[in-house]
Amino acid sequence: MKLHPLPTILFFVVILSNNYGFGSPDDPIEPSYYTSLFIFGDSAAAAGVDFAPGNFVSNCLFPPYGETYFHHPTGRCSDGRVIADFIAQHLLGLPLLPAYSGDPINNITTLSRGANLAVASATALDHEFLEARGSSTCQNCSLSVQLHRFKTLLNSLCSDPWNCRDKLRHSLFLVGEIGGVDYLGSNRAGLPSGEIEDLIPFVVDRIGSAVEELIELGAVSFLVPGDYPTGCFPWILTRFRSSSRSDYDPVTGCLVYHNRFSDRHNRMLRDEIERVGKLHPSASIHYAGYFESAIRIHENPEEFGFERATINRACCGSGGPYNYEPSAGCGEAGAVACERPGSYVKWDDHHYTEAANRVIAGDVIARHRLGGFGSRAKREARELPLAAE
Repeated sequence: MKLHPLPTILFFVVILSNNYGFGSPDDPIEPSYYTSLFIFGDSAAAAGVDFAPGNFVSNCLFPPYGETYFHHPTGRCSDGRVIADFIAQHLLGLPLLPAYSGDPINNITTLSRGANLAVASATALDHEFLEARGSSTCQNCSLSVQLHRFKTLLNSLCSDPWNCRDKLRHSLFLVGEIGGVDYLGSNRAGLPSGEIEDLIPFVVDRIGSAVEELIELGAVSFLVPGDYPTGCFPWILTRFRSSSRSDYDPVTGCLVYHNRFSDRHNRMLRDEIERVGKLHPSASIHYAGYFESAIRIHENPEEFGFERATINRACCGSGGPYNYEPSAGCGEAGAVACERPGSYVKWDDHHYTEAANRVIAGDVIARHRLGGFGSRAKREARELPLAAE
């Protein structure tokens, strides 16, 4: 398989006024220190755990998902790798991590370097909480369920409590992205915007309490991603299409209200991370700005190798202004994939292509100096490979 090096212009260190790490904010996460990675989240991070029995089946289990890198569906909701895969491979030098759903473990050595516990359509809040508010969500796949599965897994990985503490101390925890489905599911259910906005404090508090729960177990190093710019999702752009030009950002073409909603979530999440960091000064908790990285692609797509004409269109879809029709989503009859996914940012109605995931992951690595120190970090970020189209 031919691999393409990234153009040197793609990755740069972004200096921001607020600090993204708490505990030791100026210290990078040094990859040589970590022996494993554990991933929690929804379909943006999932690697094959798709719903519990009794729930509908994810489209991500069917072609053309996975066509670019794996050449077959893996349960990842993209044409190839997701951001978590790039962090595993090109930050920590780990293999692609196995999905873990809580089933009996036949070979524990396959999980010794970590596991991906993320589930497609997972929510931060529990199913019962959201259902009581009129939102239909996945059962048995919330963040609470993923944490319970992790504790079960931990009992198999460690021989005694001290051994567990040591393993967790040398593990990196990617907690998210999660929470987006809480909002998207409520949008799909037709809940008023005010009621959906009221969910933000609950979602953010649940993410913070999950980090604290992991700290109590012995974890010390975290990356906590924020929400994406949801106003740029083909699904959102289709459902909330407006005749008023003022509803759209003139540069990105994204819906202003929904991006402001995502930004509000992210600001509250940063505040929550800071709160948890002050309570647990020995922990290193970094906010990962997926929104900030993704919106730069939308503002300057050509700079990153994407086409402006397709910036808000899904590569895989069934037509319409944004190549998304609810009657035939990607993976269903009537939907087809574009010929060059690498020139698109969006793979389907709300997931990114491998090419876009690579850019976002590399930007996060460079921004937090996660690939090492100084020029080495920037060089390694620039060299994240992309599968040949």
